[in-house]
Amino acid sequence: MRALIILIIYTFLVGCGPQYVEVKPGADGVAVVENINEEKCELKGTNTVRITGYAERLPEYIQRDLLQLSKNAAFDMGANTIKMSEQFEKGRGTQSATFEAYLCN
Repeated sequence: MRALIILIIYTFLVGCGPQYVEVKPGADGVAVVENINEEKCELKGTNTVRITGYAERLPEYIQRDLLQLSKNAAFDMGANTIKMSEQFEKGRGTQSATFEAYLCN
């Protein structure tokens, strides 16, 4: 019974607001935009990021973590800007999104 109570408390705490995605050094400089000036930006590639276990999380925390995962991936690709191209839910507790990664001047 005690283990069940601890598991319930842990599940609730994990579902709250702290950020669980590591911020890679340098990735905090990756910009998030809604539109791209293709004359000033070069497409470096796309990345699809996924998080699981977020059934009880607030949408803004899910969005924040998806963005951070993509910023980390974009930085590794040599990009400095990301733009979300698609967001979808694969199932309860699993969220994913696809981003385009650009190097902009």
